[in-house]
Amino acid sequence: MLIKAGLLIDGTGKPAQAACYLAVKDGFIAGVGKAQDFAADQVAAALDYSEFTIMPGLIDPHVHLFLEGISDLKARTLRWKEDKDITLVRAVKNLSQTLKQGVTTVRDLGGSYGINSLLKKAVNQKVVTGPRVLNACQAISITGGHFHYAGGREADGPEEMIKAVREQAKAGADCIKIMMTGCVNFVRQDAGIVELSLDEAQAVANEGRRLNKPLAAHANGVDGVRQALAIRVTTLEHGALIDEDTADLIASSGVYWIPTLVPFERMLAYGRKYQTKTLPPDGIEAVYSRHQAMIVRAYHAGAKIVAGTDAGALGVEHGDVWREIYLLVECGLPPAAALRAATGLAAEAIGAGKELGTLEAGKRADLLVLAGNPLTDITCIRKLVRVFKDGKECSND
Repeated sequence: MLIKAGLLIDGTGKPAQAACYLAVKDGFIAGVGKAQDFAADQVAAALDYSEFTIMPGLIDPHVHLFLEGISDLKARTLRWKEDKDITLVRAVKNLSQTLKQGVTTVRDLGGSYGINSLLKKAVNQKVVTGPRVLNACQAISITGGHFHYAGGREADGPEEMIKAVREQAKAGADCIKIMMTGCVNFVRQDAGIVELSLDEAQAVANEGRRLNKPLAAHANGVDGVRQALAIRVTTLEHGALIDEDTADLIASSGVYWIPTLVPFERMLAYGRKYQTKTLPPDGIEAVYSRHQAMIVRAYHAGAKIVAGTDAGALGVEHGDVWREIYLLVECGLPPAAALRAATGLAAEAIGAGKELGTLEAGKRADLLVLAGNPLTDITCIRKLVRVFKDGKECSND
């Protein structure tokens, strides 16, 4: 089929193109051009979206499909105790919700019961409807380390870390996820200790590279982030509580930084509404403001900032990439950069740049039809008219 676009944002970072056409064949983009580049009968039969913007499907490189974005701490606590069957049904709903928000690819960075691997297989075999799923299988931590309670793989010492990496590769992991540090403590406004030793972290990185698996590192605080950079991780997840020198180091390192702003916004909203010991509004606001400032600094220094949500975190719904894009713009990124952060650059970050993320010949035909122009009004990213995945329109049922 041929599709006529009023405005085409191709995800490469190049200027948008007006009044052009996309040719789609067998789920891939066969060509991009003007009317004269295609046969007259094709042009006459084209799907006419000349009043709309067309851009690539969104990519969320940091989700947890087994969790819902519940905005209630007590209800959220109960979710962790549910059995596998109910958790799986909820995860299937999360998949459907994600696609309806225009997210056509996700990367699941760890969860319980092997659900992320099962969902990946189910989507690939067209048993369920959802975005394509890449996954890390189990997140790797030290014994008792962060996220071990969510089906994580606990390991201690370089040899156990190597074995843990090999287990994830055997299970079909698309990437390796390590928990370099714990979460931010908003009372103390610190990131706690670096949980993995340098030898352990280096062993994971070396084995991951040997097996050709990208490495994602959950890391907060100056020491944790610098250790992640030292072992040359592929993607830096979160990266809160850093200083200016570390922000500059992120930029010069070439790492893809996924700062996950939405969880901070949602925790701040929760802390303001409810009185909790662990989520004091003033502490969250201080950490969040510092995080935003470091993102802007790193961006202007040339950092690769990628949009990711940590969907499943407190109050973060699946499909909330639109909000992450908003928040990147609020931080100071130009709309074009924020959109690329959730398309072409995100595809590069997850190792799928040859196949996804941009509207170019040879790429998969994942695309969104939007009312309005998100380059001049970023809120238009929510004005979805159509969602296509692999060249097929996705139902809104």
